[in-house]
Amino acid sequence: MSKQWLLALAACCALLGAPLGAAPQDTAPAAFRFVHPEAKETWREGLPQDCVAVSPTCVYSPSERTVFALAELCGLGEGYEVEFLLLGNLSDRAYEGLAIAWDAPSVIGKAVAALGVPKGVAASVQRGLGMAQGERFTVEVKRLGKDEAFRPLADFVNDQCSTPAQNLFARGFPYVGADGHDDEMPASVIAAYAEPDSLFGLPYPAPKGAVYGLFTAKTNEEAGTPTIVALRWQRLPDGQARVLKHRVDVTTATLTNPDPLLAELKKVCEDPRDVFLDVRLAPTLPLAKVVPFARLLVALEAEGGFTIDAPAKGQVSLRAFLPNDAWRDRKARVFQPWEVEIAPPPKPGETPVVTLCQILEDWTVDGPDPALTRKCYPDMTAKTIAETLKRVDVSAGRVYVVFFYAAPGVTVGDLAPFAEALSGPCPTQWVFLETDRAK
Repeated sequence: MSKQWLLALAACCALLGAPLGAAPQDTAPAAFRFVHPEAKETWREGLPQDCVAVSPTCVYSPSERTVFALAELCGLGEGYEVEFLLLGNLSDRAYEGLAIAWDAPSVIGKAVAALGVPKGVAASVQRGLGMAQGERFTVEVKRLGKDEAFRPLADFVNDQCSTPAQNLFARGFPYVGADGHDDEMPASVIAAYAEPDSLFGLPYPAPKGAVYGLFTAKTNEEAGTPTIVALRWQRLPDGQARVLKHRVDVTTATLTNPDPLLAELKKVCEDPRDVFLDVRLAPTLPLAKVVPFARLLVALEAEGGFTIDAPAKGQVSLRAFLPNDAWRDRKARVFQPWEVEIAPPPKPGETPVVTLCQILEDWTVDGPDPALTRKCYPDMTAKTIAETLKRVDVSAGRVYVVFFYAAPGVTVGDLAPFAEALSGPCPTQWVFLETDRAK
């Protein structure tokens, strides 16, 4: 029997309503159709005796520090991309998920909270924080009627994204606790990329476009298979919090003699917790002196041991001082960010001289590239710049990036109030010294 004949037969059976083997799996967004509601009656058999119900299909065990949720497998085939390890019941993304729970993400979140787990912090890629912060949970799966015991997630999903040191499936997913998204797509419980509204996050930078296809199904699973998903809290000994926030104050003395700071960082890197550096730059630091320090700290971060946290209120992101050289040329940019020119105060005690610039693209001209028009608004203050930006915006908030062009002598204290004022509409910020100014 030829492959083409089988395909034609399958199409005819689908039209006539006659099944040919397993039910066809959706390949586009649609509400999931649960198949085995009867599993709700017996699914708790064999679970720990101290389980406390949050819903008929979600319980938690204080003794095992584990949340158990009844779900159904989505039916991914071997080698298929896995975008979600676990979805909430209203999600329309089952066509790219491993399993979908009978409960909403918020219900599972209540069970996690009942174990005494605090909420964490979601990754903030636009502010330079790619790693989620929170207590870690590993995932195990037990297919009812097929598995005698819980099996690790690695039995069902290939992880070609994590390094051996990161070892995601063994070390676990940080619990963020995002709520209010039960009926907002993708309604994720655990995503395989940095989904900001997911209940759990990832312990390393994972933009969707960069990691797509790095998590794939290891087995062929039938859609609708009743399954228990166990979320096990990997609590550190002695009740230590998983996240350690470590503040680093950077002054002129720090840059002059960095050895004490490097010794401090070496000691912090030996800590078993997830270390996040809260870098505070002194207002008196000239921006030119911050650049080599930023380059050093980002290079050390890449070696592992700590993560540079998103900037605190009133601070400038350390990553902002390391822009891509290719962004200098406006004509070569994919899109035009906001530009802010900043010069030192004319006299001590006065405010910096700041101009907001908007780069407008005119696509009515001949040729494949637009004509660029630079429209500027001088005499900006930290109080007026965000209001002006909002008033003159022609892109309905779609431009969320700002480039600061700093003249010689500009300090962190000069720049920080403007960076803070624009952190809402423009969370992604980059700092160019005047010698690097765009053409």
